[in-house]
Amino acid sequence: MSTYVALDSSTVIDYLRQCEEVRAVFAPDEPLWAREVGDGNLNLVFQVYSQADPRRSLVVKQALPYVRCVGPSWPMTLERNRIEGEALQVEWAICPGRVPRLYRLDVPMALMVMENLEPHVIMRKGLIARKRYPRFAEHIGTFMAHTLFKTSDLYLDHATKKREVARFINPDLCKITEDLVFTHPYMEAEGNRWNRLLDPEVERLRADQALKDEIFWLKDQFMTRAQALIHGDLHTGSIMVTEDDTRVIDPEFAFYGPMGFDVGAVLGNLCLSYASHEGHTLDPDERCEYQEYLLGLVRAVWTVFEREFRRLWDEHPTPWPGGAYQDRYLLQLLRDSAGFGGCKMMRRVLGLAHVLDLDSIPDPATRARAESLALAIGQSWVRERESLASIDDLITLVRHARPAFPYD
Repeated sequence: MSTYVALDSSTVIDYLRQCEEVRAVFAPDEPLWAREVGDGNLNLVFQVYSQADPRRSLVVKQALPYVRCVGPSWPMTLERNRIEGEALQVEWAICPGRVPRLYRLDVPMALMVMENLEPHVIMRKGLIARKRYPRFAEHIGTFMAHTLFKTSDLYLDHATKKREVARFINPDLCKITEDLVFTHPYMEAEGNRWNRLLDPEVERLRADQALKDEIFWLKDQFMTRAQALIHGDLHTGSIMVTEDDTRVIDPEFAFYGPMGFDVGAVLGNLCLSYASHEGHTLDPDERCEYQEYLLGLVRAVWTVFEREFRRLWDEHPTPWPGGAYQDRYLLQLLRDSAGFGGCKMMRRVLGLAHVLDLDSIPDPATRARAESLALAIGQSWVRERESLASIDDLITLVRHARPAFPYD
């Protein structure tokens, strides 16, 4: 096919039969079956299996020309699929095995054919169930260090870097982030939703000009600082895991932006899980134990990231100095990560797109307490980021955060 047509669970099989690239998985004319499994906001996603051997399977992901969760009234460029596919190619080249293997990128069809990750699960769901992932910190910290360092001016020559910035211009999806992360949650905006028990807190946050000034400073950094090729949406719903493996998926928001946006998204989503266990884990001893595990992950992810980033810097010939300059660079990156991570936490309570961690808490009052804790952590990360000297300082802010709900 060379003209865009949205597929379904029948026509996706017809499409695959035309693809030479899938011969590594499926034999010609082999009986196949497919199911549509997309549960995201934007795309069609199909899993396709061999009828004879279900262990052999592929995923087909196709962009729609509009935002799926809204409909045709919110049009969306198909170019995002090309960006996602090329980002996966870059990430695989830098960190093979940390993203799905891409078999085919069909730009006219806005479609990718890629590895089906089984028995992997979405990490967000595993954390809700208090699962532990002993290799996650090493995997994700290394992934971020390598993909961010090796797409930055610290590694690339100036001409290559600027060509890559142009290749990954992604205005439509960046606009979604600019609005839904940095702007709409703090004003009256169509689509905002929140637990109405939090009305006093929502009103207070919208009136807090000092906090909004800090958030707009971070928005400016997001819009203007082309540090590296970032995933752009690296939350625990975009990471699939087993106890032994970690894969990063869905980089359709990828563009050249601030490194701290990716690092902060990972750390912030671990802390969203931390807050959610106020509702998911009612036994105080079990809750405390698992929350300590999550804070240990926060520390370990940053520690691995910093170690690997410094190692790459020291080993790669570069005109950028090490020593005090390198220390300053990493400290600012930690502070940026805190600011962006804080924004990511707050928008999941106040804005359009929420997270299962919090929304799956059935009792509104219990959920409000968890959401209020997430807001408290997020605010402290934004307000106090420039005072941070280490990852332990960031974790201390989490330990000291207290939910404002229930209100006096």
